[in-house]
Order: sequence, then C-alpha cells, then structure tokens
Amino acid sequence: MKKHLIVLGLLSVLLIGNFSGCVGPEVTEPFNGEYPVDAQTIVRVSNINGGIQITGWVGDSVTISAVKKSTSGDAGLRNINISVSRTGNTLEIETKYTGQPLTQFGVDYTIKIPYNTTLESVTTSNGAIQVSNVKGNLSATSSNGAVTVETVKGTVSATTSNGQIEIQEVTGLGTLRSSNAAINAEVRSIQDDVDIETSNAAVTVYVNPFLNASFEMTTSNAKIHLQGLALNTSRMEDTHVIGTLGTDGHRIDIRTSNAPIYLYNWNPSD
Repeated sequence: MKKHLIVLGLLSVLLIGNFSGCVGPEVTEPFNGEYPVDAQTIVRVSNINGGIQITGWVGDSVTISAVKKSTSGDAGLRNINISVSRTGNTLEIETKYTGQPLTQFGVDYTIKIPYNTTLESVTTSNGAIQVSNVKGNLSATSSNGAVTVETVKGTVSATTSNGQIEIQEVTGLGTLRSSNAAINAEVRSIQDDVDIETSNAAVTVYVNPFLNASFEMTTSNAKIHLQGLALNTSRMEDTHVIGTLGTDGHRIDIRTSNAPIYLYNWNPSD
C-alpha cells in the first residue's frame, strides 16, 4: 500500500510540474526598442502581469525598455513576445504569451513618448500603471495594481481593483473606479460628467472652486466632509449630499462604502 501511495505522489508531482510549466527560479531577459513617431501618432499599450511606466520626453521616437520575467526557464521566456506594430497612425505595444496559462510570467515596461504624441490607452493585469507628462484622452486599466496619472493634457479615465487611484494635473476626468482602495483626484476643469467610485476605502477630491458643476455624494457607515467650497446644498446628510457649485453644470458623482468622502477646495499653491 505504501509503495502505491509513493508512486501516486510522484505522479502527482510530475503532473503538477507539467501543468504549471515547471515553476522554478525567476529568469529575466531585457527588451529595448526605439520607434519613430510624429504629432499624428496614437500610442496604445497592453500588457499581461506586469507594471507600465510611461513618461513624456522631448525626443521624436517612442523608446521601450522592458524586462521579461518567467519562472519556467528560457523556454518560458521564448513564449513571451513583445509585439510593436503600426497600423495607419496607431502604434500598438502589446505583450503576447503563447505558453501554458498556468506558467508564471510577466513583463515590466518603461516607455518614453514624445510630448506631441497622443497616448490613448494603457492596460495591464497584476501590475501598477504610472503615467506623467503626456497628452491625450487617456484610458488606464489595471487589475490588482495602483494607477497614478499626473500632468496630462486630456481627459483621464482609470479603472482597477484592489489598487489605489491617484490623479493630478489633468485637463479633465471621466470615470475613476476601484475597489477596496482609495481614490484621490483633482478636478481643475470639467469637460463632461465625472463618475468616481470605490468600496471600503476613502475618496478625496480637490475641486476648483470656480467650476460650475452639480454634485451627488453617497457613502455608508462613514461621513462626507466638505471644506472650503461654497456648495449650495439641496440635501445635506452625513452619508448623502446633493448640491451645486456655481451655476450648475456637468455632474460629478462620488460613491464609496464603509469609508468617508472628502471634498476640498483645490488651491494651486498647495
């Protein structure tokens, strides 16, 4: 009986190793590329299991410095492909993986984009997104990773789960959505309706006091705090506030649960 159990145990280990891609020590491989672009170019970035850091610069090309990572040896690295393709005015940077789905792998990107080139979308899973000093109406999407965006000439939307969202110095906001993590954002100007939502975490919003906008804020088991804003309220409760700033305007909805909401006067000197 013991021999049968030992044999079955060995078979189980072998099967697990086969299905998981023989998980072992992490191996890495660098990737570097440079791609000429112009003011009409639109850039999209899509990753799997890794972080993305993008900054603007004065050059005339998109530069990529990436690190591939795998726990299934050199064979695993060969299954990770960084695809850079151009269709019309669009430059697409994409991670593609052809190995077993259970294998642990990933790519971390550091990318520089010329200031006059448009960044349209950034997507990853299990990794953080950091974007600064670019232009474009940007959609940033992650899972299990923080999203940090600052100094963008355009409207920014950001979605993640179990990760904090931090937005500063952008032209406008669209939708900001997370779960189980805080959202901090500045509303310096407003181009359209804004939706900000998380759960089990605080939301802090700094608002230009000279905007025209309508607000609705809701939470549960916590309070809504207003400071330094001349908000004309039609409903003022601890967990539910409705009001207008200026002469009404686009809608700003802010929602969370089991955590407070803070609405502050944005002061550029802070």
